[in-house]
Amino acid sequence: MAKPCFHVSSISSFLCCLFVSGFFVNTLVSLPFPSSDQIDILMAFKNEFPILKCDFRKWPFSKQKTKSWTSKEVRSFDGVEFDNETGVVTKLDLYDACLSGSLSANSSLFRLHHIRYLDLSFNYFDSFSFLPRLGKLTKLEVLYLFDMGVTGEIPSSFSSLNRLTDLDLSDNELIGSFSPLLNLSKLSSLDLSYNLFSGYVPCSLLTMPSLIGLDLRQNQLIDTLETMNCSSSSKLETLYLRNNRLSGRILEPLTKLTNLQVLYLSFQNTTDPINFISSLGFKSLESLDLIGNAISRLNTGSPNLKELYLDNCGINEFPTFIKDLQKLEVLSIGNNRLKGEVPKWLWSLPCLKEVSLSNNSLDSFEGSPKMLLNSSLKTLYLRSNAFQGSLPIISPMMMVMDASNNSFTGDIPLSSCNQSHLFLLNLAHNHFSGSIPQCLSKLTQHLDLRNNNLTGRLPDIYDKSISQKSLDVSYNQITGKLPRSLTNCTELEYLNVEGNRITDTFPFWLKELPYLKVMVLRSNKFHGPIYSPQHPLSFPQLRMVDISHNQFNGSLPRDYFVNWSIPLISVTQERREPFYMGEDLLYVFYPSMYLRNKGINMELEKILDTYTAIDFSENKLGGQIPESISLLKSLVVLNLSNNDFTGHIPSSWANLTRLESLDLSQNQLSGKIPQELATLSFLEYINVSHNKLTGQIPQSTQIGGQPKSSFEGNLNLCGPPLEKSCFGEKAPSTPEVQEPEPSEKEQVLNWKAAAIGYGPGVLFGLAIGQVFYSYKPVLFYKLFRL
Repeated sequence: MAKPCFHVSSISSFLCCLFVSGFFVNTLVSLPFPSSDQIDILMAFKNEFPILKCDFRKWPFSKQKTKSWTSKEVRSFDGVEFDNETGVVTKLDLYDACLSGSLSANSSLFRLHHIRYLDLSFNYFDSFSFLPRLGKLTKLEVLYLFDMGVTGEIPSSFSSLNRLTDLDLSDNELIGSFSPLLNLSKLSSLDLSYNLFSGYVPCSLLTMPSLIGLDLRQNQLIDTLETMNCSSSSKLETLYLRNNRLSGRILEPLTKLTNLQVLYLSFQNTTDPINFISSLGFKSLESLDLIGNAISRLNTGSPNLKELYLDNCGINEFPTFIKDLQKLEVLSIGNNRLKGEVPKWLWSLPCLKEVSLSNNSLDSFEGSPKMLLNSSLKTLYLRSNAFQGSLPIISPMMMVMDASNNSFTGDIPLSSCNQSHLFLLNLAHNHFSGSIPQCLSKLTQHLDLRNNNLTGRLPDIYDKSISQKSLDVSYNQITGKLPRSLTNCTELEYLNVEGNRITDTFPFWLKELPYLKVMVLRSNKFHGPIYSPQHPLSFPQLRMVDISHNQFNGSLPRDYFVNWSIPLISVTQERREPFYMGEDLLYVFYPSMYLRNKGINMELEKILDTYTAIDFSENKLGGQIPESISLLKSLVVLNLSNNDFTGHIPSSWANLTRLESLDLSQNQLSGKIPQELATLSFLEYINVSHNKLTGQIPQSTQIGGQPKSSFEGNLNLCGPPLEKSCFGEKAPSTPEVQEPEPSEKEQVLNWKAAAIGYGPGVLFGLAIGQVFYSYKPVLFYKLFRL
């Protein structure tokens, strides 16, 4: 009897079919099937907004979610979730979806009766008459309407949303009463920050039965005797009240909130001081923020306190109660009037991880220089005090050490080499001397040693394991060359060696760094050309380059800037909020630099992420200015002064629409100033003095407002702001713009062109005449519909 035989290929095919079938079955089962009426409602809602208005300059991450919606594909409904069983819409997330125009009270949105989650934040509605209708969506559990420009009062219909657990109405212009919200018994999180609410804070708001988190920051709230009637039944754990007009009287009723763990009361616009004393209670408090308030008495009496923020409170001596806070992890007491010694008991707190003593007048540490060695500290800010002597020996676990703007002296301690987790070491603006320890180049992501008395060479031991992102050794006495091993720092974004004695050629090899944004070589002894056919420059992310006050020479080709940098060539979108280099860090550190801008040497204490500048001034560069500069559409500052550039100013610079400062002074430029520069609406400063320019100065509000000194010392410039007229003594004060007379060569070309066009024109005219004569008025009527 023959045995059945199963081929391996047959089994494989069978199993493959089972797998594919199972995949499709699982996909179909897991993918909800929306009911047809819900699809119709969504498509009707989409049609209510035919124009999707996206302001990518303000909100670069906007997304036109409804644009992809189609009734033929369930997956197309971006931002929509359907119930797996019934197919109804349960979630509609249209945050920053570019909706514009009118959302009417009769919108199809209000036919989504089963919706539980709705987010309409960051959209462009013309009016808000639809808001009361939201009260009809009684199954809502989450409602986000922040940053929409909503004005007026909270609609009374919101009191019907009795299933609501999370409500965010922040960043609007709401006024009036909180009463429509007071009966929402399931509400656990409420954000009303950054509005215009005024009056008192009602206890009924603080004691809503399910409320855990309440944010009332940045309003105009005050406290009155009404607040004294709060009960202790509140479940509130987090309360943000900063930037209002509350006085210390608010503290007594708040003590009855027995579950309160986080209390932010910073920056109250009142002259009444705050007395925060232990008798008030606050036994559950873990985080307290009193920044920017006058404090007359301070003793929290909160044994569980983990975070204490007392910056800018006028404190003139260390609060001794702090040594009893055995659970304290974060202490910020900067910008006060502390002076003298830092008490040694501070470093004995067993859980302390972060301390900020910045901006005081402290000058020494009580106890041994090794008092930090066994501390649990990971972050220490000592900047802007009066500390002297040697830097204390820090714990091997330290991650952030900022001792800038003091008077520390001596060598940088070699004990710093024992660090294994140091991300930031900022010793700028001190009096350190000696050489830079080689180990530092391997330990830190951010190293700032500017404005000291350091000597010797930069360590040349960088390898590919290093993740250094910023290096600033400016204003020291560093000699030698730039270390070529810097090319191994592939994450480097910021390099500043200004004000040293470095003798080297232009570092073409730095183009290998893919994230380099700022390169400052200013005021050293760099020399030679900055162009090499063998090393075409292409810095992928470079935004700011300053090579001024060196000895660079040679000329630059027309296409020198063609491939320079994507951020310089492309028009970057402005962020809704300014963003600075270093702002994405978990600790406080902002790279800074000096820049000559608008004729003034200024310090950029923070570098705006979208700011761009090129400074080649005070060198020996010659030849014509590369016309390819006109490709750098995002350029804000351009300084080519004090060189030997010749030739004309390119008219194509009219493409530099974001240019604010232009300095071409002290060169050998000739010809006219292009009239096209008058169209640069952002140009606040222009200096073309001491060149060989001729002709009329372009007239515009920006250029006309410049001082005479910006145009003096040229061959034959005329027109305002100079007193010399371009039209002689008898010319009118506001002459009409006249077309320049063509040259003799241009006249010959013009007559040739006229002659070439004359013959065919005559023949064509005779032909048309013959047609009209033969067909008489019939064709005339047909042609002109008479």
